[in-house]
Amino acid sequence: MIPKINGLGRSFAGVAAYCLHDAPTPDDRSPETSERVAWTDTRNLATIRAERAARLMAATAKAAPDLKRLAGGAPGGRKLAKPVLHYSLSWARDETPDRQEMSRAVDGSLEALGLEGHEALIVAHDDTRHPHVHVVANRVDPETGKAAKLGNSKLRLSRWAEGYEREQGRIRVERRVNNERRRAGQEVVRTPWERPRHWARVRRERMVPGRARRARGPVDEGWVDMEAWRRAEAQAWEKVEDRRMLEFSRLESRARQEWAELLKRQEDMRQRLDRESRSLLGRLRIWRIDRSLRELAGAVRGREDLVEGWREDLDRYNKGERAALGKEHADSARQIERKVREVYRKGLQDAERHARITVQDLVKRAAREMKERGPSITRVPPRLPRPRGPERGGGGFER
Repeated sequence: MIPKINGLGRSFAGVAAYCLHDAPTPDDRSPETSERVAWTDTRNLATIRAERAARLMAATAKAAPDLKRLAGGAPGGRKLAKPVLHYSLSWARDETPDRQEMSRAVDGSLEALGLEGHEALIVAHDDTRHPHVHVVANRVDPETGKAAKLGNSKLRLSRWAEGYEREQGRIRVERRVNNERRRAGQEVVRTPWERPRHWARVRRERMVPGRARRARGPVDEGWVDMEAWRRAEAQAWEKVEDRRMLEFSRLESRARQEWAELLKRQEDMRQRLDRESRSLLGRLRIWRIDRSLRELAGAVRGREDLVEGWREDLDRYNKGERAALGKEHADSARQIERKVREVYRKGLQDAERHARITVQDLVKRAAREMKERGPSITRVPPRLPRPRGPERGGGGFER
């Protein structure tokens, strides 16, 4: 069981359209067909029609202040910007859960998140090899109007999925060993690139390493001792793996420090611009940097559009600095991967050369196997005398 939270959203209609229809394609971004939908269901909704579920959930989210007032609570508070929760539950390829089992799992996951009393739309798809079901839940409680707190929702679903697999009698996802470490009060072990970071920074820095290990075997497996090759390949990978992790850890530490310094410097520049633009001398100092006589009068009068243009220029400059720093970190990461692949490729060549089987090796191996089996007695058929003269066939001749 693999639960995956797709995120929070604003539109019930948008996510419902995606779940209730086929997957969009580059040619058809809004398909009208629904062939991949196996079945649908709802929770805590007055209708059983999936098409109306999105409208009812949107109406409930919109009426949250009135629901709070009717429940006796304060109708104030900040408006909930993202009332939509969308997540999915996926089974293994060799599992064949029926609708009843999927519905039971959905109810368990909603209870783990504290949404058992909330409105939800359930859509099962059969377009992949692994069975899976999508759940669109409303964060607004239909009785109290309060929004559900979804802190540590990923961890809660992970613990629920672990319990679900234990009920099934087989643990399929071994990576949930961190749950046991958390229960024991131990530190959760993560590699440097598995630590939570902002995805915008990940995209800028390109810090997620690719697969440097070659998946296929040697070029010609018929003349290679595969057992010796596998041992040598594992040694070649272990030789570069620790170095690779160390280099990426150093790069990440350096990138974090440089990003923090850059963002702090850009924030200071933005605050300085706002502070200088409030006074005449400050505006003149900013104008001296640009030295545009056409904007001198606007700088003296403190024209708002001129100050806003300065802010846009500063934001454009800061954006270019962030892009340059992200490109620098991406180049460093690619250089690390390039060095790792070169060293690993040389190790594979050495492994294949040492595991190569020659004709002499085959002869020595056959002799060794015959020696281990010991001498064998082979029965030789008796040799018959060779016939001569007319006895060879074809008749004789008279003298």
